[in-house]
Amino acid sequence: MINIALLLSGTFETEYTKKYGLDRDGYLTNYRNDWSWEYLKGLKEQNINPILYLPSNQYHESYETIDGFTVRFLPLKKWFNYLSKIRFPPKRLKIGTYWHQLIGTIAFKDSLIFALQEDKIDLIYIQEYWSTRFDFLIDNLAIPIIGADHGGDDSLAIKFHKQKSLPKAYKLQCQTFKELEIVKSYADNAELIPNGVDTDFYCPLSESFHSRHSNTDKTILTVARADDRQKRTSDLLKALKKLDSSWSLQIAGVGKDLKYLQNLASKLNIAERVHFLGFIGDKSDLREKYRQCSVFALPSAWEGLPFAVLEAMSCGCAVIATDIRAFDNLVIHNKTGIKVPVGNYLALAKGILECHKNREVYGKESRKLIVDHYSKRKLFSRLSQIIKLCPDLPKNSVALSNR
Repeated sequence: MINIALLLSGTFETEYTKKYGLDRDGYLTNYRNDWSWEYLKGLKEQNINPILYLPSNQYHESYETIDGFTVRFLPLKKWFNYLSKIRFPPKRLKIGTYWHQLIGTIAFKDSLIFALQEDKIDLIYIQEYWSTRFDFLIDNLAIPIIGADHGGDDSLAIKFHKQKSLPKAYKLQCQTFKELEIVKSYADNAELIPNGVDTDFYCPLSESFHSRHSNTDKTILTVARADDRQKRTSDLLKALKKLDSSWSLQIAGVGKDLKYLQNLASKLNIAERVHFLGFIGDKSDLREKYRQCSVFALPSAWEGLPFAVLEAMSCGCAVIATDIRAFDNLVIHNKTGIKVPVGNYLALAKGILECHKNREVYGKESRKLIVDHYSKRKLFSRLSQIIKLCPDLPKNSVALSNR
């Protein structure tokens, strides 16, 4: 069996403790709400053994989850705690992003190499090929690497570095045609492999899409972590303010900006129409929310290819989303839903009304699109095929390159 490591971006503390308030046990036992857990399950079903790798300041060693997956925490060097507190150039600048990511990667490099050797890893799958982490590791590991697109972009990438690093990967997984076009300008090893969902599980309650909603049932659902810089849930609150009192908003998700969003709802005098559902860990409960809502909304500033939208559309939801690269081939304007400019809450409010008006047509087209093109069977069949065809799989050994 082929062993692969899925290396997540960031550190456990920044991505899960700070954003979601999770400790190790909470993460291992309860958290299953991002792409990595879907990939663990999907690859395992393809007879590939995936292990999740997470750099961490606090935790070490490997752990087996109750649902049969392996998660390994990669300890960071002790100096990282001190160095990360020094005021570096801001992350909004290219040099700042480069510096922060570089020291973070150097800080867990040795523990990564040890883990790859101990776990007999044949190939490593790295989240975000636009990151400095990707550039550094592809120059320092003699192991096949797949670089992945899960929400990053090239705006803060140093293009000179990408011209050298991207062609060295075994494969680069892109989620959209536009992303593929951009990556192909650097390297010819890019493949279009979009995320996929279980279309048998995430399905409409019945094929009669219109019957599940009356004209008086006006519920907007969004499923997103409370990170307003990316997800822009505040735009939904402002849009709700522009809609009449028959409309309500359900927000499923937790995160660092939850209190801010709750305060904003109160400030806008719409708190009684906004329902904060918290994290919905039970997939059946989440599916029911998709089935019951009138409109699904995700007004993000950027995304990879979010599972929440795929799941909602698979359940027959009419979707309103922002006009960003991630939704180009998914939310087709006036066919599967409505697209609006990022940050334009007035257009968002108008689009919600349009989605509700045409929810039966959009819902049917959404469901058809997902079944035809975004089934998880197609995703993991193609990805596992690529992994198994890698001509340079090492014989369970990892070493630093001589470069």
